[in-house]
Amino acid sequence: MKFIKLSKFCALSLIPALILFLFTGCSREEDDGTGYLFTCTIPGNPECLDPQYTDNPNSETVLANMMEGLLRLDAYGRILLAGAESYQISEDGLTYEFKLKNNCYWYSAGMEEKDAKPVTARDYVFAFRRLLDPDTHAPHAEDFLSIENASGILNGNQKPETLGVIAQDGGTLIFHLSEPDEEFLMLLTQNCAVPCNEDFFLSTKGRYGLSQETILCNGAFYLTKWAYDNYGSGNFLTFRKNALYHDADQVSPSSLQFTIMRSQSEVDEDFAEKNADCILTTTYPGEYLSSGDYQVETNSVRTWGLIFNPENSTLQNKQFREALAAGIDREANAVRSHQSFTPAYGMIPPAVRFLGRSYRELCADEPLGIPYDPDSAINLFSDLKLPMNQINSLRILIPDTFDNQQALLSICQEWQNLFHQYIGIESVPNSEYEKRLADGDYSIALYSFKPAYHNCESLLKVIIENAEFLGIDPTELNTCLEQIAHTEQTAETLESYRKCEEIILQELVFIPLYYQNLYFIHTARTQDIWCNPFTRAIYFRDAKRFSKN
Repeated sequence: MKFIKLSKFCALSLIPALILFLFTGCSREEDDGTGYLFTCTIPGNPECLDPQYTDNPNSETVLANMMEGLLRLDAYGRILLAGAESYQISEDGLTYEFKLKNNCYWYSAGMEEKDAKPVTARDYVFAFRRLLDPDTHAPHAEDFLSIENASGILNGNQKPETLGVIAQDGGTLIFHLSEPDEEFLMLLTQNCAVPCNEDFFLSTKGRYGLSQETILCNGAFYLTKWAYDNYGSGNFLTFRKNALYHDADQVSPSSLQFTIMRSQSEVDEDFAEKNADCILTTTYPGEYLSSGDYQVETNSVRTWGLIFNPENSTLQNKQFREALAAGIDREANAVRSHQSFTPAYGMIPPAVRFLGRSYRELCADEPLGIPYDPDSAINLFSDLKLPMNQINSLRILIPDTFDNQQALLSICQEWQNLFHQYIGIESVPNSEYEKRLADGDYSIALYSFKPAYHNCESLLKVIIENAEFLGIDPTELNTCLEQIAHTEQTAETLESYRKCEEIILQELVFIPLYYQNLYFIHTARTQDIWCNPFTRAIYFRDAKRFSKN
């Protein structure tokens, strides 16, 4: 079989706070920022650190620092080699062959270094069989349906042993795909794609990833303590630098501590009290932005907008939805919005990148949206001659955690001024919100889309997966994405993504309102800590600390 050799990688507290650093060797003439303890606070217990099974957002950062797969991302979203030494892709895009590094090992606290076992191709085979096995109930299994026989296995029609993931030998792993998948390399950087040692897994007797005794690490750090009491405080996880990590010389920190809180507000408060080196939050960081003691990275990763129940006869009328869209003055509404929200005219949020730049810089969203036109809105609505009781019964269902409710109310008030009928807001707890969406128990709902990765295709695939829920035919979108997969010219690809957005927005099944910001904040004395805003994982592998900003 002929392969394309890739010469470049795809671009795509129980520990006293006074312990600021731990030296790993002799004293140094000049501080290079390495050898320190780094602290981070998370809003809840990870509960489970089984990477193939867990979908707990609190586990993302923990897993990202203790486990590693074939590939990893850097701070710029580029795909780098990790557990793999090299890889090749066949010309038809259906076969991926990875050569593994021969110095990757499994390690855990209390283990003698001489007893550490190497990570082999068979560990990856077992991990992917677990991932696609329906008995695992893996939340990210459907992301890997391009692998040969994956669909049949997940549906229970084929055995996991038939999966197209083959260990040719201990150091060679081969993936056979049933169809080309442009995102496959990106998928292999995710936590769920890390290896799993079968012998150790079986030895845990169903408790894999539930305690420090049932965890093996192959990443830059290994778990030394997991203390959690559901009724107490002082909960934490601690990690030490893994001396057996294949790139241990390049790992800067000596140790990590993750303090476990019970809510995001407690996390925000803990960081304000200077008990942590960094924080990930949606709370507007005004005091940190104005201080030279902190660095703030802002990413608009989520798009909020209105969706309409496709079973509601009133809302099935596209002209009615167009009237609502034309009656939204986004710029005026921005003045009333929480500072963490900005006006959205398109679907793809600004954090999504294309060739290293924000997609929204290259493809402005404003021309895509229905412009504010109050006269047009009134005329569209008047022509419908809808009974008053049909309109007054409509409500916008929102989760009570939504932080921009006042701005949304002003949109409702604007509609009342234009149409002389009122569409109100119904705020419910998040659990009820999710259930009612699933049950179709809503007329209009505030809904958000967030890509799984930093590329445009990731979000568009989410839209296609939700096509029935939104009430659209995904055929045209699928055709557009297939064309993108076979397009090499950058300008054509960019135009195809813009066309996909336009297809969705012209149907008015989703009316975008706001992009929501996510803020990653760290002290100015720390460097090279970075966050993936889409998975919300924080990476400490390269983190450094200096005595001065």
